[in-house]
Amino acid sequence: MSQDSDIDAEIISKSEQKREIQAITKLGERLIALPASVVSDYPLSELCLKAILEAQKIKSHVGKKRQIKFVGKVLRDEDLEAIQQKLLVLDQQKQLENRKLHNIEQWRDRILREGDSALNQLIIEIPVIDRQHLRQLMRNAQNEIKRDKPPKFQREIFQYLKTFMDQLPTTN
Repeated sequence: MSQDSDIDAEIISKSEQKREIQAITKLGERLIALPASVVSDYPLSELCLKAILEAQKIKSHVGKKRQIKFVGKVLRDEDLEAIQQKLLVLDQQKQLENRKLHNIEQWRDRILREGDSALNQLIIEIPVIDRQHLRQLMRNAQNEIKRDKPPKFQREIFQYLKTFMDQLPTTN
């Protein structure tokens, strides 16, 4: 009787098998969407890497779909946990980068909204910032907002603040 329970534990329903295959195929699609230089750093076999790079080159919808299924099939023999861990690290890096860019946007908007008080606080936090240059950009951006012009100087403020991205304090 214990033999039967061991066999039942090993049997996976067909629906569960399909879900696993779909999950692996989705993983393959994520790998295909990454740049070739990034994918080559992943712990993949030669065959799998070649299949992914080939899928990136295919333009036709049907051909790409077929290649995605092939990548999913090849991925079944790979170390999926290591691949998923590497993707998780990549996702976390992207989230951190997005938070930093969002923080820059908030500082830019705050400088334009509050003027010199926000600018002074930023200079206290990061003394190497060129006060005159940033104040001139701020005035130009405020003028372009009043005149309903394209946001050239707002972008310049963003780019200038981006050079200090890692030093910017988070906004309140």
